[in-house]
Amino acid sequence: MKTLGIIAEFNPFHNGHKYLIERGKEITGADNVIVICSGNFVQRGAPAIYDKYTRAKAALSNGADVVFELPVFYATASAELFAQAAVSFLNQLNCVDYLCFGCEAENMKALPQISKILHEEPPYFKAALKYYLGKGLSFPKARVQALQYYCKKNNILDSFSIDNVMSGSNNILALEYLKALRQFHSTIKPVAIRRQGAAYTSLETETDYASSTAIRNAVMNSFADKVANHIPRNCQRTLEESIPVFPQDLDLLLGQRLLSTDHFSDIYGISEELSNRISNTKNEYVSFESYAHLLQSKNYTYATISRALLHICLDIRKEDVEQFIAKDYHFYLKILAFKRNTNVLKQIKENSSLPFIGKLSDFYNESTGLTKQMLSKCISCDHLYRLIQMNHQAEYIPTEFEQKMVIE
Repeated sequence: MKTLGIIAEFNPFHNGHKYLIERGKEITGADNVIVICSGNFVQRGAPAIYDKYTRAKAALSNGADVVFELPVFYATASAELFAQAAVSFLNQLNCVDYLCFGCEAENMKALPQISKILHEEPPYFKAALKYYLGKGLSFPKARVQALQYYCKKNNILDSFSIDNVMSGSNNILALEYLKALRQFHSTIKPVAIRRQGAAYTSLETETDYASSTAIRNAVMNSFADKVANHIPRNCQRTLEESIPVFPQDLDLLLGQRLLSTDHFSDIYGISEELSNRISNTKNEYVSFESYAHLLQSKNYTYATISRALLHICLDIRKEDVEQFIAKDYHFYLKILAFKRNTNVLKQIKENSSLPFIGKLSDFYNESTGLTKQMLSKCISCDHLYRLIQMNHQAEYIPTEFEQKMVIE
């Protein structure tokens, strides 16, 4: 029996994600699909447009056998930590044969070559990276320049291939997945699948496969009719009945958090320099999005700032994240959705040392130490998301302790 792993956000689930699952199964011949998915907050530094159970249900209806939740500490982290934590999770299940992911690269062979350089950091590359960072370039730009220098010196990759790989959002994640597989000496085999349709950041909806960005933008601007064809039919009604949440729903909360302190360097993803910058400009705060643009600079990308501001909202602290990483990232398996007739859960129970969360309240009350510390923060973040939804709907929504996992 072969098992395919997929790391995802499904923000929201669309036809491109369905294609990834179907194509991954076709290529690998996998019998089961395990998904590790972001919860209610995502890697771009924002709340997910639909809640985690809604997105997990859509995945289940379109080829996934079980959907696990990636804890919020990692789901909202940089591409590197996001990938490390997700790959570590799949690795600790001890039953995943393949990791399938999408990418935009025209030269697919360049992915493992570049990931090897980034993982091993040979001396010439490391020196070049230090040099370009010293020139004041942001880390992403400095890394590209260092790769260009190293590859030219060693005559291994042309400039076009490097630029093409390093300019795609899915490519960056693909590189981090490959790096993480090397880091953990994993036996999981990577399977790269060429992304179909519009680019990751494209707002185009007149295409065979619209991006998640385009779909979120259409929903936010009440143009949902424009994206109906880009969502699998079997989950359209579920999405239509769900309560969307947007970045601007955090505007007042972030403003309140900024007013409450002048020191932010204990928040994960915020350096002393950025903390000072936030402290010195917080009186100019108007909204989450506009403030992220205000703080953006050649040293800090918009995505980096957005994640940092989200971590202020969620009170995600450096000390906590560092402790979790030091103890192998994960302490439990939290299922969001699974198929009733799947046999993969039995396989996981037999092979993984991580405990399953059955009834959340029982597991929470019995947990201690870092397990309880992680779970408490994840639940707290879920309660915040729930409050935003209830504010939109003006109706009661079950708490995380009352929610039931999706079973089909």
